[in-house]
Amino acid sequence: MRLSIYLVVLGFFPLIPNTVQGQLAAPERDTVLLTQYSNTTEQDSIFVFYGDFGTLRASHSTGNGATFKWYRYNSLISNPAQRFELIYEEAGVTASQLNNLAEGGYRVMVTDITDSTEVFTCWLFTDNVVLSRIDTDNQCQFLELTAATAPPSYDIIYDRFVYHDLSRSTQPERNTWGQAYFSNTSWQASDSRIELPETNQLRLAIENPAPLYKSTYTITIVNPFGRMLTLTTPEIDAIATKAVNLIQVDDKGTWKDWDSNSRYEALLGLRLESKSLNSDSIYWRVLTTTITPNEIYDRIIWSDSTLLSVRNEAFPDKKLMVPGYYKVKHYSVNSLSGCIDSVITSIQVDSSRINPDVIPNVFSPNGDSKNDYFKFNSTDESIRSIRSFSVNIYSRSGKLIYTYNGNPIDWEGWDGKTNHGTDAAEGVYFFIIEAKGWDERTFARGPYKGFLYLYRGK
Repeated sequence: MRLSIYLVVLGFFPLIPNTVQGQLAAPERDTVLLTQYSNTTEQDSIFVFYGDFGTLRASHSTGNGATFKWYRYNSLISNPAQRFELIYEEAGVTASQLNNLAEGGYRVMVTDITDSTEVFTCWLFTDNVVLSRIDTDNQCQFLELTAATAPPSYDIIYDRFVYHDLSRSTQPERNTWGQAYFSNTSWQASDSRIELPETNQLRLAIENPAPLYKSTYTITIVNPFGRMLTLTTPEIDAIATKAVNLIQVDDKGTWKDWDSNSRYEALLGLRLESKSLNSDSIYWRVLTTTITPNEIYDRIIWSDSTLLSVRNEAFPDKKLMVPGYYKVKHYSVNSLSGCIDSVITSIQVDSSRINPDVIPNVFSPNGDSKNDYFKFNSTDESIRSIRSFSVNIYSRSGKLIYTYNGNPIDWEGWDGKTNHGTDAAEGVYFFIIEAKGWDERTFARGPYKGFLYLYRGK
């Protein structure tokens, strides 16, 4: 007949109550758990020692002198009913204690002088696991840290902290505690700027980006027995670099941040600023995308390089930024480690365009501030990337009345005065607009010529 010790587990209990007389105790144990036998409500104790060995002490409930027979579970015996093997016997004492016990299952049969027999069974775990080292693989693309344990983690998960379900005839193995040993694992970096991925593994991989700052790394394991294991690396150098850039465009003399959703026209002024991390050298490349019937390829039209300690900005020649498709490549280099990172920004410069719909055919320069000029109705989106521009206005007899050469964006329009400063008469005039874009497209015929009506009446 097997008598079991019953415990209600509300967390971890460091002590068994002293009021129990007949008992199997584990002096100096660190934690007491219960088995999870499947076919019975009666469970045996699991005594956990933080070390290499454990101690068990047994006594009879009468307190009388007794004979003690100690058994150890041997899972290699094929017949489950015979797996408890006698390992020690002692008689004529009121209590028996075994020291330096290895991990495993134990049973003691206690028969006192009145021939009353009590049987106690327990399992003993020796939690002597240590974090032995943290292996480091420091690369440009990633930092990988792997904590090693003694004994190895595989053995802990599958071979340690095992008991057998004595409520079943086959007594199957249960390794619940070993499998959960590393389930509460966490990592920390001493530099809070380093973002660590969430993981509860012994392996930590930091990538996209790899660490950009020096740091130590600490692994902490709180195992199922309430024991904490922790280990910290020496300071690990950051060898990776991260290319970060800020691109600004010239907006009528003011630098504004480049916006992928905005449209830009030639000639496009660019300001390139490096904000790269853990870098000492920076490089810039501007490439244009060329499309032919046979292929699409990129070619470098501008480049720049410098030490980051000298300057962190560059200004491509705006004469190069004619209508087309461009790639701005920024490279950051850590010369000591040889690590390189890059970032690519695609930029489109609008093709040349003059929308004829914005050319009016009538105006009234009478000073009422309404339609006083012959000019484009809109320029922001309708007039784009124009290199040269001219407007000539002729009378019906073919005499040149007004002319303008310059930037269409700056053109305020014709106010109805001749080139000599006199008011042109009411009537019909003929206009010719000629322009050429930075992409060599010409605007000269069709909708860019036509009749214009000048009215002075109110």
